[in-house]
Amino acid sequence: MDATLLLKAFKLMCQAKAMAEIYEANRGICKYVHSTSRGHEAIQLATAFQLQPQDYVSPYYRDESLIMGLGFSPYQQMLQLLAKGDDIFTGGREYYSHPNYKGDDKPTIIHQSSATGMQAIPTTGVAQGLQYLERNLPEKLKKGDNDELPVVVCSFGDASITEGEVSEAFQFAVLKQLPIIYLVQDNNWGISVTANEARTMNAFEFAAGFKGLNRVQVDGSDFEASYKVMNETVAWVRKERKPFLVHATVPLLGHHTSGVRKDFYRSEEDWARHLIRDPFPLLRNKLLKAGIEESELQRMEEEAVEFIAEEFSKAVAAPEPDAHTVSHHVFAPDTTTEEKGDRNTNGTEKIVMVDAALFAIREIMQQHPEAILYGQDVGKRLGGVFREAATLGDLFGDERVFNTAIQEAYVVGSCVGMSAVGLKPIVEVQFADYIYPALNQLVTEVSKSCYLSCGKFPVSMILRVPTGAYGGGGPYHSGSVETTLLSIKGIKIAYPSNAADMKGLMKAAYYDPNPVVMLEHKGLYWSKVPGTDDAKTPEPDNEYILPFGKANTVVKASPEKIENGTSCVVITYGMGVYWAKAAARQFSGMVEVIDLRTLFPLDEELIFERVKVHGKCLVLTEEQQNNSFAEALAGRISKNCFQWLDVPVEVLGALDLPAVPMNMGLEQAMLPNAEKVAMIINQLLRN
Repeated sequence: MDATLLLKAFKLMCQAKAMAEIYEANRGICKYVHSTSRGHEAIQLATAFQLQPQDYVSPYYRDESLIMGLGFSPYQQMLQLLAKGDDIFTGGREYYSHPNYKGDDKPTIIHQSSATGMQAIPTTGVAQGLQYLERNLPEKLKKGDNDELPVVVCSFGDASITEGEVSEAFQFAVLKQLPIIYLVQDNNWGISVTANEARTMNAFEFAAGFKGLNRVQVDGSDFEASYKVMNETVAWVRKERKPFLVHATVPLLGHHTSGVRKDFYRSEEDWARHLIRDPFPLLRNKLLKAGIEESELQRMEEEAVEFIAEEFSKAVAAPEPDAHTVSHHVFAPDTTTEEKGDRNTNGTEKIVMVDAALFAIREIMQQHPEAILYGQDVGKRLGGVFREAATLGDLFGDERVFNTAIQEAYVVGSCVGMSAVGLKPIVEVQFADYIYPALNQLVTEVSKSCYLSCGKFPVSMILRVPTGAYGGGGPYHSGSVETTLLSIKGIKIAYPSNAADMKGLMKAAYYDPNPVVMLEHKGLYWSKVPGTDDAKTPEPDNEYILPFGKANTVVKASPEKIENGTSCVVITYGMGVYWAKAAARQFSGMVEVIDLRTLFPLDEELIFERVKVHGKCLVLTEEQQNNSFAEALAGRISKNCFQWLDVPVEVLGALDLPAVPMNMGLEQAMLPNAEKVAMIINQLLRN
C-alpha cells in the first residue's frame, strides 16, 4: 500500500489517541457523556477514505475517527464534546460524535441519535430515496466526479444488531436491493454484556439469513486489510447498486463511555486481550517495516499531542450557546398561513371524506413527482383497507405507490431518509392501534431531527392514521391515540371532521416542511354513522389549502343567549363535532360548537376568546378521558380564562377502559354520544 496513505491514517490515529488521552486527563472539563474511537480507528478511517461528497454516511456514537477521516477537524468535534454554541453539528444540543452535515464538500450526514441501532431505518430510507431518484428523477440525483453514483454507509456497534428495527432495515434493503453498506464494528461488548451473553451469532452469520445481502468479514484493527475491503465494497456497491454488510472485528480500548468506565466491568485479562490488537502500534510497526524512520513517527506523535492540546484549549475557551436559542428549530418555517383557493367549487355536489383525501393526494402526486405513497396494502391491488388509496397505484405505478411489509417502524422511520434526499413521503399505518411499533422512530428520529440538526434536516412527511371507534371494530381497530401523539414534541397533528377540511389540511400538510400526522376518523370516511352526513361537503378546488392552527365555529349561539348568560361553548374535534351538533339542537341558540381541526398547532386564540364570551365550556373527546389531551386543554382554559368562567370547565370523554369492546352495545356504553353531551350541557346551563 502507498506509504502516503498509511501516513495519512497514522497522523489521524495519533490525533485520535491524543484526543482520548486529553479527554481522560480533563474529566472535570469533559463533563458530558462521550465515547472515543480507541480500538476502532483503522476500520473507521478506512471507511471514511472511500467516501465522496455525493455519498451519505450515518456514524454511530463511537465513530470520531470516521468523522475525522471525512475531513472534520478535532476542534469541530470538541465543540460538540463540550456542548459549545459554535458546534457546527447541533449547536450544543447533542452528544459527542453525533454529527449531521449538509454541504457540497463532504458526504451528507443526516441527524444521528443515540438510540442503539435506530439509525438503520432512516439511513436505509436514504438509500431508498436515492434509488427512487436514480430511476425516476435522475436530474435531481447528486453525482460525483466521472458521474459516479452515491452510496450510503450505515455504521453500527455489534450489540445493535439484535434490535428488531435493524432487521426491518435489512429486510427492506434486501427486498428492494438498495445501494447501502452496513458497517458493523464488533468489539464483543454491549456496555457490560458480552457477545456470548447477548447473541447466538455475529453480524456476519446473522446476515446470511437475509437472502441477497452480500457480506464480508475483516480484521478491523488492520488498516491495510480494512482499506482493501472497504475500497472493494464501496466500489462494488457504487456500481452494482446492491446492499452489503461488512463485519469488522475490533478491540475496545477505551471505556464504553466516560460515564460507564471499563474498570466497572472489565477484567485485566480481557483488557490485555484487546490491547494486543490496538490498531495504533500495528500501523506504526507496518510503517517502520515500510522504511519510515522511527524519528519521523515520533515527530508525528509529538505534533499530534501538541495540535490536540491547542484544539482543546480553543474549544474550552469557545462560547457557550445563547440560552435564547433553546427554542429555535423545533420546526422549519411553514409558509402556509392563510386559507387559499375555493372551498365550495362544486356547488351542491358532495363528496365523502375518504374521497377528499384520495383526491388531494392524487392532485399532489400529479403536480409533484417527488411525492411517494407507501404503506401496508396501499398498492393498486387493494388501494388501502379503507380504499383510501384506490386508483392511485394504477395512476402512478408501482414506483410511486407501493405496499410494504408489516413494518410500521420502517414505514415511519424511512421518511427521515426519504425527506433528506428531497422526496416527500406520504405513508400510512393501517389503524391507530398499530402505531405503537412506529413510536420509536417517530419519537427518536422523526420528531427530533429538525431540532437537533439546527434546522438542517426537518422531516417533511405525512403519516396517515385511521382512528376512532364505530360499528364493532373491536379492541385493536378502534383506538384513539391523539394524547400519545401530542406528548411528542416536534410533530404536527391534524384531525379533520369533514371532506373540505380533509382536502385542505392534506394539501397544507404536503407543503409543510415538517412531519405531520393526519388522524382520520374511519367512522367519518363514508358518513355511515347516523348523524354524520355533514362530513360530506362539496369538493374544494385544486388550489384549496387550509392552514394548520385555525379552528372553525360550526355551530353559533344566538347573541341574545350569550348576552343574558344562558349559553356555553363546546370545544371538540373529529366525531365529537357530530355529537356536539346533535346535542346543540336540543338547546335552541344556546350552544356554540368549535371544531379544532388541528390539535397541534392549536387555535388557542379562538378557544380562549369564545370561552371568555360564554363563561361556560365543555371539552369533548372520543378518547378515554382520564389524563387525556382534553383534560390538559381544560386545564389551560381554566388558567387562561379563570376570571371569565361562571363554572368549572367540564370534560367528557370515553370511559377509562383499556380498550374499546367489540360488542356494539358495550362500545356505545363506553363512548360519548349526543345524549351524554346534552346532559353535560344541561348541567352547565343550569349552573
